[in-house]
Amino acid sequence: MHKGKLWIPVLAGLMIGQLFADAERERPFKVINTVRMGYNDNTYTSENAKGSSFVTDIIDLSFRAALSDRTDLMVKSQFNILTESGDNQFYPNLYVLLNHGVSPRLLLRLSEYYRSGDKTGSGVSGASHNQRYNYFYNKVDASADYVLTRKDHLQGIVSQEIMRNDKALDIQDYTTYSGGVTWKRDLVPQRTYTTLTLNQRRTTYDNQPKDGINTNYLQHNAYFDATDLSAGLNHTFNQEWQGHIEAGVTYVQPNFSDSNVTTGSPPIIVHTNKASNDTTLNPLLRAGLVYSPSPRTRLTGDLSMSYQASDSQGYGGQNTTELAFGAQHDITAKLMAKATARFAKVAYAAKDNTTGTPTDETEDRMDLELRFTYKLNRMNFLELGLRHSENDQSNGDSWKQNVVDIGWRLELN
Repeated sequence: MHKGKLWIPVLAGLMIGQLFADAERERPFKVINTVRMGYNDNTYTSENAKGSSFVTDIIDLSFRAALSDRTDLMVKSQFNILTESGDNQFYPNLYVLLNHGVSPRLLLRLSEYYRSGDKTGSGVSGASHNQRYNYFYNKVDASADYVLTRKDHLQGIVSQEIMRNDKALDIQDYTTYSGGVTWKRDLVPQRTYTTLTLNQRRTTYDNQPKDGINTNYLQHNAYFDATDLSAGLNHTFNQEWQGHIEAGVTYVQPNFSDSNVTTGSPPIIVHTNKASNDTTLNPLLRAGLVYSPSPRTRLTGDLSMSYQASDSQGYGGQNTTELAFGAQHDITAKLMAKATARFAKVAYAAKDNTTGTPTDETEDRMDLELRFTYKLNRMNFLELGLRHSENDQSNGDSWKQNVVDIGWRLELN
């Protein structure tokens, strides 16, 4: 039975690939079908690692259309069918972008991004070991770009983003509404421009806080307001080097509830935990550099620091510092290698604690990935992937994970 389930994505990939191959000349869109088989030595990202083989079928569909001389549409979707530990999961993903030119000076944009996936094991706050939890994330943006002068542009944007988890982790659900404005000025046409951005957002934890056996919260809503102010510079040095930097601050105003600690039946209040709700000023930074010494090689580096919604159910926010490197090189006309390295430090401050037991906590994350792609012909490719991940928590389980896979990719243009 287990082997039969493992082959379901393989058969689905073969059938879908053949279906689109037969109708290739009639299709106005692009299709990529990737089937991978591999082994994960820590399926549930637990301190007590347990391995499992897996099969995944990834179907990418993309479509572009000019609806009129002023309006164009782009749609990208990805469907991931995963079989691991005898369990079949289906994860859809979608990105839609609609542009409309009202006039030569005014451009309107509407976009939606939907992502689904899973969270597993002790790597997730509040999760049980050897358990898979599904989630989805959705963000909708609406923006207007207006040309003020030959060098000056003004952009206004409003957005809504939501995170929803399985019932067992719904305390991590949140909704964020935001609105902002960016002024852009060209210093050197086609080479250098500056930006100044002001953004206001509110993040509400939809299912926080929840009363415990001996804890009763005085208010059953939790949220924080954040004001982001930043200035940026983008510059193309030459055909090989490009860079950008954006730096600023985030002013955070939390609103979390006091709680009563009780004992006995009927409950008697022992003491009251006061939420700190102190305003804070946090760094905001986004910087990146791209080096392309030749059409066959591309190197990237990115650094970011931001205050965002918390991954931990005991905190109302987190400061995340992330450093990422990427390298892509065509070794031969048929063989391509791609490597990525990502390091992140997540800091949970005691003043952001929502449970009444304030402590400072940190989490260090590392992801290393190497992938080789061999081109058989115009449509068919072979893949080999290696990935290593580590997670080190100051208060909780730490784990390591290694994943290896081989795959076949079919591209239909």
